[in-house]
Amino acid sequence: MTEQEVITLMESSRTSDEWNANCNKVKDAHGGRYPEYWYKTIVVERAKSIMSRFGASPELQIECIG
Repeated sequence: MTEQEVITLMESSRTSDEWNANCNKVKDAHGGRYPEYWYKTIVVERAKSIMSRFGASPELQIECIG
């Protein structure tokens, strides 16, 4: 899977479940790991705008249960 194919796939995400499934597809295509360009290309440059379309955020969230 090329970098452009990864970008296209991730930009096609319309729900959190689809985002997660697409993340798994990327990892599967790269031997169980994210490709080297993942953090910069997806997380830094695109995740916020893509995930905001379906009300999600790439920001780390901490929840207290108790």
